[in-house]
Amino acid sequence: MIHRAIMLLLCALNLNQNQRCRLNTRLHFGEPLPVILRDNKLLEPTDAFGNIDLKHGDVLTLSCEEGGSLTHPLALRSESTATVTCEGGDSFKNEQWLNSPGTFREFKCLYPPNYKSVRTNRSCYDNHQIFEVGYRIQNRFYPVYESCFDQVNLNAIYSKYTQKPYNAFYQTRVDRPFFIADDVYGSYVPVNTLFSPAGQKSAVTQLIGAVAENYLTKTQFLSRGHLAAKTDFAFAFTERATFHYVNCAPQWTGFNGGNWNQLEIDLRNHIHAVGCNAIIYTGTFGVTKLASDYGRRVDMYLYSDENNNPVIPIPEYFYKVVYEPSSKCGIAFVGINNPYYTPLEAREMFFCEDLCRNNRNFSWLTWHPDNPAEGYTFCCTVPNFRATVPHLPEFKVNCLFT
Repeated sequence: MIHRAIMLLLCALNLNQNQRCRLNTRLHFGEPLPVILRDNKLLEPTDAFGNIDLKHGDVLTLSCEEGGSLTHPLALRSESTATVTCEGGDSFKNEQWLNSPGTFREFKCLYPPNYKSVRTNRSCYDNHQIFEVGYRIQNRFYPVYESCFDQVNLNAIYSKYTQKPYNAFYQTRVDRPFFIADDVYGSYVPVNTLFSPAGQKSAVTQLIGAVAENYLTKTQFLSRGHLAAKTDFAFAFTERATFHYVNCAPQWTGFNGGNWNQLEIDLRNHIHAVGCNAIIYTGTFGVTKLASDYGRRVDMYLYSDENNNPVIPIPEYFYKVVYEPSSKCGIAFVGINNPYYTPLEAREMFFCEDLCRNNRNFSWLTWHPDNPAEGYTFCCTVPNFRATVPHLPEFKVNCLFT
């Protein structure tokens, strides 16, 4: 009898040990979501479909530092950071903090944790400083992406991050926060105001006169254009971190919601379909021009600094360079950030042969490259792109990413 009881107990313990947890980016993450760590790294899905698989007993760290305290209906007390252990399915426990195992979706913060930028001691193009944007948890910083930022001209040169197959299954229904600047723009630049309708109209009018009203309309105006896209990241806490001015440049709204957005969608889906891990450099180049009251082409900026030097340029181009390091294949996607160039003017601005045009290898790309309202677009080999845009660090490219 005792032997049978022991055997049943051992079977029960063995069954419990075989239980696993599976969480999915679209199903099991509530809002406001804590920052989540696994093995001292920001959490990542473990497959291409946004699933996170854990063994029984695996531990996750949840943090709401600078976001109030962690909340859960079963919480016994207030904590800003706590660990939880996989019990099976979507059930996690912490016997000191929860009165019983609880469902993962109900772990939340009182309000979203604050992300921030950190200056590194690393440099990028033209000896500019690299910033990392991420979260500080228990005195350690966890970066989400990095930015090469020009602090003299207040220009985001590029953001760098990794895109994986699971990014096609990003967490949805995540509220968009306000952009932050930390101290990157200094105290004298009212960057939030400059992007407002009144602020951008004032800036453009000062440069080209009353004709600015012909450019800034109800359908075409300047938006805060993401470099690294919100939905290029899997979880709410990583998505929110993209709302930083080191990851932003003035972008015409038709282009922002048109071909640039379509490229982001198509690229996420394509990387998922082919199953590769890609490094993305997404940035800006040049300064766009508009014709003044007198017909003269004028470089466009949103502000002049205390020495009357123009800063915060409106870029001529946005680009997205994709590099797959295991195959050493790469490509550069480029868009012209100005809806007021004629088709002939735009074609003269193509600085390489357009590889994507009428190419079946890019049938997955569904943008409209000749639509000025959505942004003229084209594709280059990485070497041809480098011949005009010298921003990128060195990496060897052997083939075309298709």
